[in-house]
Amino acid sequence: MQEDDFQKCCVLNEESPAFFISFVDIFKHTTKMRSKDLSFIIILIISGELYAEEKPCGLPRVENGRIAPYYYTFGSFYFPTRVDQKLSFSCLAGYTTETGKQEGKATCTTEGWAPEPRCFKKCTKPHLVNGFISDAKLLYKFQEDMRYSCASGYKTRGGRDEEVVQCLADGWSSPPACGKEHETCLAPELHHGNYSTTQRTFKVKDKVRYECAPGYSTAGGLRAEEAECHTYGWSLAPECTKLKCASLRLIENGYFRPTKKTYEEGDVVQFFCHENYYLSGSDLIQCYNFGWYPEPPACEGRRNRCPPPPLPRNSRIQTYSMTYRHGETVRIECELNFEMQGSEEVHCDHGKWTEPPQCTEEKERVACEAPPLVENSAANLRSEVYHSGDKVTYRCESGYHLRGPKEITCKRGTWTLPPECVENNENCKAPPVVINGAVVGGLLASYPAGSSVEYRCDEYYLLKGAQKSQCEQGQWSPPPVCLGKAKNTLNFLKFPPHHQLY
Repeated sequence: MQEDDFQKCCVLNEESPAFFISFVDIFKHTTKMRSKDLSFIIILIISGELYAEEKPCGLPRVENGRIAPYYYTFGSFYFPTRVDQKLSFSCLAGYTTETGKQEGKATCTTEGWAPEPRCFKKCTKPHLVNGFISDAKLLYKFQEDMRYSCASGYKTRGGRDEEVVQCLADGWSSPPACGKEHETCLAPELHHGNYSTTQRTFKVKDKVRYECAPGYSTAGGLRAEEAECHTYGWSLAPECTKLKCASLRLIENGYFRPTKKTYEEGDVVQFFCHENYYLSGSDLIQCYNFGWYPEPPACEGRRNRCPPPPLPRNSRIQTYSMTYRHGETVRIECELNFEMQGSEEVHCDHGKWTEPPQCTEEKERVACEAPPLVENSAANLRSEVYHSGDKVTYRCESGYHLRGPKEITCKRGTWTLPPECVENNENCKAPPVVINGAVVGGLLASYPAGSSVEYRCDEYYLLKGAQKSQCEQGQWSPPPVCLGKAKNTLNFLKFPPHHQLY
């Protein structure tokens, strides 16, 4: 086969991220080829197929921007694409790239597109009453500063004569405004909340405390806070707004339902992955007063997943899963009378496990000395002689709580670190509130150290975490959370699409 024949036969598309060979042209030219030429092409095709495995970047959705239309039309041909391939994108009117330009480029890396193809909203010059802006600009790009000043007798929101604000992704860092200097502040009517006093007029530097009803937060995002009267008004005007969670970022190689600009407490979102990608994490997350729980998942390619880890003979693991995601660690333990040679942990690294240890039979059984004494505790001593693998459990006496592991193990003649029994000397206030859940039984004003409370979830909610919270040294151990079950999500979970491109 001559070079010209090969160029006609095998078309390399340099603009595309895929390694492409026109099989139609190959078929047309097979009559001209010798067997060794055909073997060369088969090898070339196989090489291309192997190379295609290293394509970590899927079709991106450019927030407030776009890419060439043919990428969407022939998405399965162009994506996923290989590392170092570049992608051009442009921003819609009124938006710019992070650098303030109308067009940008992203490069495919092993971790995905970098930088993320995204366009930011430009900030418009505000109409400022009782103030002025020296700049002649009408539009400001992302992360650009603007300085404004207030007229005599007026102050900025920060109580100054002039202030600098910055253009962020969702607008100005602080809306520019000039307010008249006051001698007093009037407490606004408070919906879904209560003031700590019946007083409604306050002098400069006076403070008022207020608390919001469950499911609502103060101007500062808390359950209760203080507002201070300044010459320009309240530091943060008292108000109670329904709790909201931060907007969710797009998930690469996947999508979620429902999509909303803002999410309120109790909202549930489900995540899906495109074909040949798998969820790493929980598919359901919920908006709580403290934010999203659990963390939003990621969509990983098959090559990043690991099968169950290779276990050496005479070993075991505590937990077992059918698949493990990249970065996960598994701890391996040797059976009784076997000792470990090598690292006790194996790591999933891009679809492959690191080298596992070996469990070899102990040449001689090494005994440990008597278990260490722990003050103010009792131990379950079941033997007079302890060898490798034998365990002893400790329990603290009344009025003391355990600090450290409750169980120690004999390992090749040495005990693992024992716990301590620390005196309980601080009471706890009322236990933490759990949204969509409650404490079983009545609540007390104060709880003695060492006591515990049990939580239960409302109907249609699942309990996640420890069912009991314990009072230790004046602090409650972390309470559980109550996650919404499928009933809350039927409106968008009935018919999830199998595969969708953005």
